[in-house]
Amino acid sequence: MQRILKLKPPQMPNFFSYELPPRPRQEGINIGNATIPITEFSREEAEEFGELMKQTFIKHWENKIEKVSPQ
Repeated sequence: MQRILKLKPPQMPNFFSYELPPRPRQEGINIGNATIPITEFSREEAEEFGELMKQTFIKHWENKIEKVSPQ
């Protein structure tokens, strides 16, 4: 039996989150304050972020492989 699958590309977000310093609890949660639309990235920033996404995925994959088949 043979099975051929065509993988779908990952869904891309329209906004990316960034780190903010801790704030007092009484200010509440406002997630929208810590996002930037991808349209504000320059080409160079987009390529740099794409590389970060690639490296993050590879690290994630390596961690999963280690858990499945520890050496």
